[in-house]
Amino acid sequence: MPDLLELLNTVTRHREHEEESAFDSLASVRKWLNALPAESDYETFQALVEGLERFNAETVEANAERLKVLMAIEEAGLPLQSRVAEHYIRVINQPSLRLGRQTLWRKSSAFWSLLAAAWTNMLKHAYKGPAHLELKPWRVAIATRAMRYSGHAMRWGYHRSDLPSEAAWQRIQKIFRLVERGGHAQTAVTLNARETSCAREFSLVVLLGLTNPVGFKTEEIESIAQMLDSFADLPLPQTSFESDRHTHAIDLSIFEGAFALDGNQPAGERLRYFDLAPLVEHLLSFAPQSNDEDEDCLPRRVAKLISRGILRRSRQRTRRFGRVWVASGVANIMATLLGTQYGKPHKGLERWTLRDESAEGMGFGLEESTVMPHGRLVAVSSNPSEDTWQLLAIRWNQKVGGQLLVGAQRLSRHPKRVEIGFAPEADAAKAATHAVLLPTGDSGQGESNLLMPQTHYRAGARMMLRDGDVIYGVRLGQVHESHERWVRVGLDVLSREQFAAAA
Repeated sequence: MPDLLELLNTVTRHREHEEESAFDSLASVRKWLNALPAESDYETFQALVEGLERFNAETVEANAERLKVLMAIEEAGLPLQSRVAEHYIRVINQPSLRLGRQTLWRKSSAFWSLLAAAWTNMLKHAYKGPAHLELKPWRVAIATRAMRYSGHAMRWGYHRSDLPSEAAWQRIQKIFRLVERGGHAQTAVTLNARETSCAREFSLVVLLGLTNPVGFKTEEIESIAQMLDSFADLPLPQTSFESDRHTHAIDLSIFEGAFALDGNQPAGERLRYFDLAPLVEHLLSFAPQSNDEDEDCLPRRVAKLISRGILRRSRQRTRRFGRVWVASGVANIMATLLGTQYGKPHKGLERWTLRDESAEGMGFGLEESTVMPHGRLVAVSSNPSEDTWQLLAIRWNQKVGGQLLVGAQRLSRHPKRVEIGFAPEADAAKAATHAVLLPTGDSGQGESNLLMPQTHYRAGARMMLRDGDVIYGVRLGQVHESHERWVRVGLDVLSREQFAAAA
């Protein structure tokens, strides 16, 4: 019996050693790649995706050798994915191959997501890991790869009409800002035998998002991506605004796509600007595919969507024409919520024309001369004498037919004006002030948010929050968005007690 147990232990150790050593060195990963099943491209690709998943699951500190291992996996996987994608597009319109089509999509989507995660993790180690000095010469190349493959993962989500999450936008924006701060956003990197840069890959992600890709067929999405990639002088993000040149912008603080400009500089500290006029002109130069003047070819359709700057909404909107009361800007919102508490509505309210509404927001029609920057906060109510205010943020606007059409995203259905102050052990010298509580569920992330003055924000700080007769002990989370020297932050509730007991 001891001999049998010893034999089993030897086999187990041998298998564990094989699994652990597969990605230990460039030689071991090449041996593993050569041993992948070769019956078909799909079988090989499936095994490679599973291996990439194991690579990401390993809790190993990154170094130059592990970087070479990942590059070897990438080199082997890219041509395989390309051939699998070609097959996927060929069978996309064949109903009899529905299950096979779904399998091909899942494997390709997993490949891009895993590759993006692998390079993003490598980037973290290149800046903060034990071997960060060893990896420093590779930082720009690593970041460019992380950006490229994160964009590819988003693109394959479009095939299934999945819009990128806030986390997806946050990832690519953080990568771009990281490289931009180092002054290497436009540093040339060779990928797949072509020269590119982190800024160029970022632009490709942003531009594809502007075309409303979920409104196109799978083969059209891939054609649009190739069309944009083939444009030699691709517009790159700029930090300085020029009203006579820039047509679009993206806000790196709100984790969503770009929007069209109206000639006025929008408010925001992390805005990057694009001049898309040359690209639009190039796409419009393509001739229609038929003699029907009303039928546009794909490039011309894309050009018009980019020029319009308004994405097709992912949620059905209901027409709701009518007039509502609006408090615009943080100061008016705070005064209005205070007045509501005492039954005296704020006098500075405006009357806006409501056009439509969905579960996510509202659309308004305003005077064409109205200035309404992106990110501006508004509180909306149909009856200001009741405590029925909703808090929204302006996300897009466009002048059409003598009107300014405005779209706003709902942040909270039940905003509350509250009093906040630092816990005595945190900062007794800082005076208490007022903020707006956005209760749990309104953020869509399962946490409460707090709209508070930027002067009082410290990441991770403990504060006391008073809502009526209840006092909460809270801890501040990360900043989700900035508004007029105020910040909207995540919030963890640590304790709760009645005011009388606390006193």
